[in-house]
Amino acid sequence: MVVRRALILLLILMAPSPAALAERPGGLTDRDLRILQSLSLAELGPVPPSPSNRVADSQRAAALGKGLFFDTSLSLDGSLSCASCHQPEKAYTDGKPLAEGVGRTARNTPTLYGAAYLDWLYWDGRRDSLWSQALIPFEAPSEMGGSRVFVVHRVLSDPEYREAYQALFGAPPDLDWDTLPEQATPIGEVQKQNAWYRLSRPVQRKINAVFANIGKTLEAFQRTLHPPETRFDRFVSALNQGNMVQARELVTEQELAGIKLYTDDQRTQCLRCHNGPMFSNGGFHNIGTGRFSGENMDFGRVFGLQAVLMDEFNCLGDYSDASADQCNALNHVSQDVHQSLHGAFKTPTLRYLEQTGPYFHDGRFSSLEAVINYYQDPPDSGPNRMHELQDMDLTEKERNALVAFLKMLN
Repeated sequence: MVVRRALILLLILMAPSPAALAERPGGLTDRDLRILQSLSLAELGPVPPSPSNRVADSQRAAALGKGLFFDTSLSLDGSLSCASCHQPEKAYTDGKPLAEGVGRTARNTPTLYGAAYLDWLYWDGRRDSLWSQALIPFEAPSEMGGSRVFVVHRVLSDPEYREAYQALFGAPPDLDWDTLPEQATPIGEVQKQNAWYRLSRPVQRKINAVFANIGKTLEAFQRTLHPPETRFDRFVSALNQGNMVQARELVTEQELAGIKLYTDDQRTQCLRCHNGPMFSNGGFHNIGTGRFSGENMDFGRVFGLQAVLMDEFNCLGDYSDASADQCNALNHVSQDVHQSLHGAFKTPTLRYLEQTGPYFHDGRFSSLEAVINYYQDPPDSGPNRMHELQDMDLTEKERNALVAFLKMLN
């Protein structure tokens, strides 16, 4: 009995007093504070290693990658670069519903902020590293429209690029550019594929090795794009420091109401997918947005999983710098046929939403209000009725409060 009373007394002493709770804006509880701390950039930690890329953290590689990122000469018509869709002033997006290059793609451009923390890249997770992801736009007919032979020739024929490449990877392979086609790739347009498969396997491997290294420098640059601090992060920092005056100055009553709703799993379920410092669990979820017929069919993760397993540039491939046991994500990816992957897309970050709209994988919504309304009343019929969402029962005032909170993340 004495021990029990002592424990009760200890719990009472440890519990925050009503006065202490009143000091926090909106009467935020200890639970609220712990959740907010888990969402703060202060909890993000250093960029995780990229074992398949030995130059991932090389400043010299990042410098070369930055030059390539903004170089329009690597595109088919000389007008496009990686930065055409990933514009710094728009949080490395383009502000368009669907990305546009040589043609229009079928998906929205995601931000590069925080991408180095992801196991899977693209909305369907078809690539398992930033460097392998960076290679696709060069050859995609609707993006930069070129080919790996074209890109490798352009890089190695530029004296500055060649010198920087050699300093990182050693002397590039001997290639007879007089006999090689201008455009050749195993994907995309038929004539380019035919040109690729007429090359000998040793020549193909030499081209692929340089192409992979180009991607690795682009990853090195993108790993330097650290997510910028937001007003939300400053608000949480003030709470942590006990500076309630500053905390109150950084938040409005409407935003506080939005915070309480966001962290209320029974009312909104936001935290089930949008958790952690990047407000994303990095996983794939079916929220009823797949397209299973008609124009721009998109089945999401179900085909993205197959693509990453077959990718010659994945962590287990010949052009990776990792040993097999270092490829944790790929080694442990679930291939359970019963897993619901049809129509599942990667959970995007909720940071910087004012710069990264329109929203969803297909850019279908131009406003945050429309996004919240969709979650309020998700599809209940048709091919997309089998999704993970539950109806929300929020008033218009509450929905506006959620939007106000999300705008703290800019």
